[in-house]
Amino acid sequence: MIKTVKKRFYHVFGAGRHRYFQDDFNWETYTRDKYGPQQETLERELDLHLDDQARFDPETQSLQTGNLKIHPNFHVVYETIGRLNPTSVLEIGCGGGDHVRNLQHLYPSMNVHGCDRSTGQIQFLKDRNPSIADVVSQRDITMPLSKNWATADLVFSQAVLMHIKTAVSHLVALSNMFHLANDAVVLMENYGCHPFVDDIRSLHAEGQIPWDNVHFHQASYQGSPYCLVVTREPCALPELQDYFALPSATKIRYKTKAAA
Repeated sequence: MIKTVKKRFYHVFGAGRHRYFQDDFNWETYTRDKYGPQQETLERELDLHLDDQARFDPETQSLQTGNLKIHPNFHVVYETIGRLNPTSVLEIGCGGGDHVRNLQHLYPSMNVHGCDRSTGQIQFLKDRNPSIADVVSQRDITMPLSKNWATADLVFSQAVLMHIKTAVSHLVALSNMFHLANDAVVLMENYGCHPFVDDIRSLHAEGQIPWDNVHFHQASYQGSPYCLVVTREPCALPELQDYFALPSATKIRYKTKAAA
């Protein structure tokens, strides 16, 4: 990781760079200041808790949602997990727990669990989704890897790493996610916040990702590339053709060679 750290520090602090990037939020007050109000706004516009209208159709390999109004991010993540069909799933930065709860509803045979770094978020989850409190743990994914952390076949994040910008913390988080994932990592993020493909390739080349190979795929929404999926072995999802076709990737803030 040393080479990756040096390169990223150059991008952040090098010529023309004089500002030290920090995380987008104060995580100690995030629930009160941002996440809670955001959930209230979303609930007025979307269905955040799935009911029996939602199901994954194994024949068409698609998520059927009936009359439910589902955010495209959530739809793609849930559908991608159905297509990959892992035995176990871990969400990094699970917040209020809606995704863990919805995935348990969609895929009752899967072992779905989550983690979050914030005490406030964990308490919010216990109040909002008490039925899943026992499968969620407090964990800071930007800290050194712990042998006590549970692994899963598939590890995913949804709008988490995009907010981690202090020094190279997101690189530590990425490395940890791949150490915890047996088969696949799904990153539903703002792809302009970090050059995720370049970072993953660099981490892998330097031995910070324990897989023999990394295969980059894309999941689509309404026919357009929408989500980055990385697997240990090739899978049925289409190969990633162009990183910059992913949402917001053209607004990337660092120099990058991220095009696949």
